[in-house]
Amino acid sequence: MAVSDGLHFAIFGLYRFDPLESRAAVFVNCTRAAVYGCLIIFIATFDPVNPLPVTRVILLTYGVGVMAGIAFTRLLLLTILQELRMRGFIVLPAVVVGSGKPLADVLHYLSTNKALGAKILGIVGQRHSGPTQWPLLGGVSRIRNIISDNRCELVYIALGEKQIHQLSRIVSLLAATPVRQFLPAEHYQYLLGEVKPIGRRGQVIIEIRRDLLTPVERILKRLFDIVASFTLLIITLPIWILAAVAILIDSGRPIFYLQTRVGHKGKHFRMIKFRSMIPDAESRTGPVLVTKGDSRITRIGKYLRSTRIDELPQLVNVLLGQMSLVGPRPERPEFIDEFARTSPLFLRRLNVKPGLTGWAQVHLQYDATIFAPAKKLEMDLYYIENMSVPLDLKILFMTMFVVLRGEG
Repeated sequence: MAVSDGLHFAIFGLYRFDPLESRAAVFVNCTRAAVYGCLIIFIATFDPVNPLPVTRVILLTYGVGVMAGIAFTRLLLLTILQELRMRGFIVLPAVVVGSGKPLADVLHYLSTNKALGAKILGIVGQRHSGPTQWPLLGGVSRIRNIISDNRCELVYIALGEKQIHQLSRIVSLLAATPVRQFLPAEHYQYLLGEVKPIGRRGQVIIEIRRDLLTPVERILKRLFDIVASFTLLIITLPIWILAAVAILIDSGRPIFYLQTRVGHKGKHFRMIKFRSMIPDAESRTGPVLVTKGDSRITRIGKYLRSTRIDELPQLVNVLLGQMSLVGPRPERPEFIDEFARTSPLFLRRLNVKPGLTGWAQVHLQYDATIFAPAKKLEMDLYYIENMSVPLDLKILFMTMFVVLRGEG
């Protein structure tokens, strides 16, 4: 029970405590963890003969009690810390990077929201264009030294229109520092897919986290990939055999098709698929995207594609760590530059491992993922900024129904 509780707490981030986190977010997270935990207990202890035994009631009561205790403790501690910040007993050294009206707005926001506990030490920028009660500490190029010299804990970024192009550079400079970074919510669109927002909805100021996954989440995601892909390999072995025989009868060898794709951080790897096209399909045309009603797709290939059976061999890529079960689909290197030219945000998909399935694949028809690249990119970036183990489980669950309906 202790091991399962520990894993459950880790998945929902209950081992992390953020003194600046909103009480509403804590309550929602604990409630969600409690609901999922009770659901797991309900499924694991299901008995059709006696659907509500005493042991199940005890387990459910235990689960709800544990989550209620955690929620109450956190909410109480957050309330106490907020009161201490408002009364000035706890202050967090902060600097603000920016210029113009955004800078003035953020300074006003921090000055009037004492619960944040930000003690503004000064402004970082090329010239002093903000309120004069705070000194200019230096330019953006010196921001690391400024943070170190002043022992800053918080950095607020509020750039004017002429400086907004520096946002990615500033975030990169701060990546190696221990400070927490915040920026106006409207600025986040310029970083979409590069970082992860915390507390974005309905807030004027949001926090950005450089790591899309925490170390614990990264380990859990990789462990889940290994266990789930190995289990699926065993379970789907009969399907592999049937698919191989069908391909041989329909169009002969080879059974598998290896294709170079671009993975995490731009690394190339060989993705494995069941062959669904005629042999040497690109010998005359060269690398081209699949089109609707493509004549190169074999009879059995149409079925393999619609049911996504052709993707099953990629479980080997997942086991090898080249892919994850869930993530943006990997693209071919021949098309990367073209996609990047038409969609400047496209390369941000490379910040995470490509996946066997993804948010776009469970929401768009197969043809739509080809002919509506902008919509597919939008969904991929949504996944990147919201990625978590619970979201991966949701996508896998939705994928199962997509496959059963033959909508791949």
